[in-house]
Amino acid sequence: MTSTSGRVADPPRQLVVEWALCGIAAAASRFIPVPVLDELVKERATQYAVHRTLRAHGRTYDDEAVEELYVGVDTRRAALARSMRSIPRKVLLFPVRKYVAIFGSVRGVPNDVMRVLLLGRTVHRAIERGRLDGDGEPLRDDAIAVRRAYDEAIANQDLRLLRGALADGLSQGRSLTRAAVAYARSSFARDDAKPRLKPGGEVERSAQQVESVLRRPDVVEEVERFDAKVDAVLAAGGRR
Repeated sequence: MTSTSGRVADPPRQLVVEWALCGIAAAASRFIPVPVLDELVKERATQYAVHRTLRAHGRTYDDEAVEELYVGVDTRRAALARSMRSIPRKVLLFPVRKYVAIFGSVRGVPNDVMRVLLLGRTVHRAIERGRLDGDGEPLRDDAIAVRRAYDEAIANQDLRLLRGALADGLSQGRSLTRAAVAYARSSFARDDAKPRLKPGGEVERSAQQVESVLRRPDVVEEVERFDAKVDAVLAAGGRR
């Protein structure tokens, strides 16, 4: 069993910005009025946050080896995610309407961003403690354990302060909604497009703002309580 005692090093700021970019793209899927495509974008953005975390820690196995981290442990949802990868190109290019809503004020948007951020952080902390290593069934079982701990911590903690802080940060740019949708579609809605981690403009500025929000002392305190809940669930369940 891997120890869960002791402090884990904070993730690099650039990695947090990358999680924020993926979170913004995942949230932007709410504005894509195309059935299935919205779910595809959200799943791919979440996957890429996990992917970047794995690579930042030198994990070189394929993302599918730990698929449960980003699609969850519901096998029905995992099957849906796999089926969505073959969406016809003409659907990916479906035109979308113009948006006037302020991004951070839209119900559900801060929560979507928060979930990607906390998932990236959970994977980072798990790897820092020696988890998510190896291959085959043991690796898959460990991914399931980490994801279940994350899900349980989110379900059992009041995270209103973090969601509110994110909502404030994401409401600074009035043109963010349109830019976020364009970023999500160009980076996460097509198999042949590699996600951009330096999109510039409103999207990148907003991701940097999110990273700053996470350094607020009151937010740090709430996130550390979340970490403690994840650690407790993992400690109770063992490594695998």
